[in-house]
Amino acid sequence: MKELKTKLFYGCICVAILIIFGIVKMQQITLSVIVPVYNAEKYLAQCLDSIVNQDGKFEIIAINDGSTDKSLNILQQYAKKYSNIKIITQKNQGVSASRNRGISEAQGDYIIFVDSDDWLEEDAFEQILKQLKKDSPDILLTAYYDVYDKEWIKNTRGEEVANQEQEAKFPISKLDNLSLFSPFYGKDAYSDLFYSGTGVRGQVFRKNFIEEHKFTFPLGINCGEDDVFIYRAFLANPLISIIKSPLYNYRNRTDSLAKSRKVMTENRKGLAILQQTKEFKSAKRRTQMLINDAWLSWTILGISNIMRHGEKLDKALEEAYKAYNTFSAYNREERKSCRNLKRLRGILFPGRINHSL
Repeated sequence: MKELKTKLFYGCICVAILIIFGIVKMQQITLSVIVPVYNAEKYLAQCLDSIVNQDGKFEIIAINDGSTDKSLNILQQYAKKYSNIKIITQKNQGVSASRNRGISEAQGDYIIFVDSDDWLEEDAFEQILKQLKKDSPDILLTAYYDVYDKEWIKNTRGEEVANQEQEAKFPISKLDNLSLFSPFYGKDAYSDLFYSGTGVRGQVFRKNFIEEHKFTFPLGINCGEDDVFIYRAFLANPLISIIKSPLYNYRNRTDSLAKSRKVMTENRKGLAILQQTKEFKSAKRRTQMLINDAWLSWTILGISNIMRHGEKLDKALEEAYKAYNTFSAYNREERKSCRNLKRLRGILFPGRINHSL
């Protein structure tokens, strides 16, 4: 009898251990970190170091997009040391194709995108996994640091940010007070999401959510492709959670496309692609208007870039007028909600305070 009780006792302990192990396993969230790499030898080691030293269970999918420098050698050195790094080499196809390939290869519950010239804060995954377990969102938005290139500031008289090399850019406005919400039901949450300018850097997406809606990055454009991706995601009415602490360091480089005049035309292409998606077409009129207005920030940035480079504004202003005139589809009352339209009006019609929106 005593022997039977002993067996039952140990049997119960074993069952309890298995149950606890099962619960822990169920609660363990895995991450797939997608890193597109193209001629990034100058920054790649810092990027990879910031990822491999994180806590949690994760894989790193590095897509070598036809690099001609030492990027592949650096990746191979890290892969020898860390078994959770997977290298995929392809002919140069651009960042959209690289991210899409990464999504197709990802095995994690959630996907996070990290550019090869950026890096994460030391406790990024610790905070991310804690928030994912708490809220189980479709999208987790994290704040980030804008790390400005001092030479760019020096050359362009950007004294306003010279003393703010690291500046938290997101979340902003009403989003600061929200921890979990759905854009369709949060009061004016759409406007704050659309104007936040998040891109996908440092943002976390449930893999099943991406697959269910068949979200991909658009091919054929070289700037703003991540905005098309995330705006489609916002329009799919996701459950969103937010971490206000900056966890991602975005390197604001002088040689990026966003600093050139091409940013205007490239991002207008992106808007045209977004406008053809089912998510945009099924959106309400005001939502479409807010997206169009948020996109004007790229037009304003393009004008600013041209001025900084000392080039003529003729063609840029022509395009700006075209973008401005598309808002004639909305009445004056509707246009009052358009933040960037007001900014663009000030550029196109300086001194004309009473000019109608």
